[in-house]
Amino acid sequence: MKKTLFISLAFLLAACGTLQPAQPAQPTPIIQTVVVVATTESAPPTAIPLPTQAPTLEPTATAMPTLAPTNTAEPTATAAQAESAAAAPTDASGLVPVNVDNVLGKGVFTNITFNSDKLTLNCFPREMEISMKAALPEITRVEMYYRIVDAPSGLYPSEWMLVGNLGTDNKGTFYTTFKAEDINPNFRGLDQAWIDFQFIGINKGGAAVDRTQKIERLVTYFKNCP
Repeated sequence: MKKTLFISLAFLLAACGTLQPAQPAQPTPIIQTVVVVATTESAPPTAIPLPTQAPTLEPTATAMPTLAPTNTAEPTATAAQAESAAAAPTDASGLVPVNVDNVLGKGVFTNITFNSDKLTLNCFPREMEISMKAALPEITRVEMYYRIVDAPSGLYPSEWMLVGNLGTDNKGTFYTTFKAEDINPNFRGLDQAWIDFQFIGINKGGAAVDRTQKIERLVTYFKNCP
């Protein structure tokens, strides 16, 4: 019995040795598809070359300030920037008369004349004749004002100064003689200056009727001979 059992066991072991273990199934390979996307690489923008020299900016013109003459308390009429009429030929005395444009008379006076375009303190002429015609019948008296303006700069006009009343023929004509010595002593020492004038018409009641424009830079003052 034991012998039979031993033989049976031997056959069983032999059978087990001949049997091959079953091979496990191989897994199905996973195939991955890689998609390659071709990209187009754009070229970098071309740099703009900088100017080798900064452009020069033109300077902006700056207006120079204008120096205005000092206003005065007496005459208030605005001066007309008008030239006198063509100067009359030199007379026998060597004087050059000035015929003031009627525009400067402003309809108040006409035929305003100076018998000289210059006046001197220590030379010739030392005085000048001034005359005019009243254009308004109510004017019975004329007051004369003057001021001194340094030449050639013209930057320092004096205040307007009253000379006094002009003479009259009682027919509308007025006149006076203006001397270099009538100029305020504070301004006689100037070597050269302009004498500006303004005339005011006065009625019988003493009220101002109207006045001329400022008559400017038509007569030149000289301390000595020009």
